[in-house]
Amino acid sequence: MSDKPQSLPVQQLLQEITTANLYSKLVAQLQKDMLRAGVDHILKDNITPTNLVAELQNLILEMVQGDFNQYLNLLYMVDVSETEMKKEGTKDIYEIVEQATYLILKREWKKVYYRNML
Repeated sequence: MSDKPQSLPVQQLLQEITTANLYSKLVAQLQKDMLRAGVDHILKDNITPTNLVAELQNLILEMVQGDFNQYLNLLYMVDVSETEMKKEGTKDIYEIVEQATYLILKREWKKVYYRNML
């Protein structure tokens, strides 16, 4: 999946996060929620936004194909809306992974933003 360019919503979200200088806090929040969900994957502190998206997409794809309960647990721990996940209707697995990646990053960004900007 990492060969595919990032979708426009993901690009815009990452631009907003890096502009606010809160990218490292987003990575830390994502790591915290991944560990709480039982996802045994460590993100590097210096991971670039492009690599973060690619790594998250690959991780989600592995979970969807291999351990669906862990994928659902991650969505629950991050607090991704089930309504948002179902919004677009039936999709192929790569579209689901892309949407899940976007929604996870978007939700983590909201947590970081509200904690640091308000």
